[in-house]
Amino acid sequence: MEYLIGSKNEFLEYIDSIGKSNIAILSHSDLDGIASAIFLEEILKTKGLEGNLKFREFLDYKKGIFGEVYQELKKKEISSVLISDLNPENVDFEGFERLRSEFNVFSIDHHPIGELKDKKRIIKTEIGYCSTLTCYELGRGIFDLDKWKWLVQAAIVSDMSYKNPKVLKFLQKDYPKITEKNIHDSEIGKIASAISSSLIYLENPEKIYDLIRRKKIKELGRYDEKIRKEVDKWIKKFEEKAKFYPERNLYFYYYKPKFSITSLVGTLLSQKRKDATIISVSDIKDEPEFVKVSARN
Repeated sequence: MEYLIGSKNEFLEYIDSIGKSNIAILSHSDLDGIASAIFLEEILKTKGLEGNLKFREFLDYKKGIFGEVYQELKKKEISSVLISDLNPENVDFEGFERLRSEFNVFSIDHHPIGELKDKKRIIKTEIGYCSTLTCYELGRGIFDLDKWKWLVQAAIVSDMSYKNPKVLKFLQKDYPKITEKNIHDSEIGKIASAISSSLIYLENPEKIYDLIRRKKIKELGRYDEKIRKEVDKWIKKFEEKAKFYPERNLYFYYYKPKFSITSLVGTLLSQKRKDATIISVSDIKDEPEFVKVSARN
């Protein structure tokens, strides 16, 4: 794995420097974010720091993302903050720098590098390596990787990191028949779908976090069919009604799905039209003044 910023040694030095201070983990509310948080907790546990973890929050991308948790970090007297998969300097530069100035922060991420005042205590990998895989590799030699291999594999499928040939080879060690074309129909692809569907249906990442830790795949899969039906319905409608701009090879569609599936629909459509730009827009539940835009190319 290639680190664009930071190193495993820098991360381990950070972990060893925490001491007995109160720790928080902030991570994205999707499968990649939840799984990477679990691996960070496994590292803390092995290092004897599990009891120091006083706060964990899964966040959605939005303006001022860190403003929501700042007071809670202060209230719980947090000293050290681990951030994973939140694209912090691009999503909330000012909030991120505020956290870095007041807490001992370490960020792990695979999104494009944005503006940074300094690059200390930051790991950035190529976008083709999901944050879960990075945290999994950071835990090599620390926690039981075999116990959690299924989870890193599911995150790879969900985040489409398998499009990186090196990552696909990692999966093929356990699933030699997996290809880009059949991966979503494979055993691990179905696990990834079950977790992602449960996140969409329940809108409760903490509950999903708990089910993942207990490996309750059957319970997670209860919502998969309902979400698949909704996705299939809107993909069909998109194909029938989307506005097409031939000079841009661009498709645009505004719709009102029952669940928050805009990103998933956009991703699936882009796989079918790999040379086109897909832009889909939907309302945001309980926030009528905003819409969610998903763009794929």
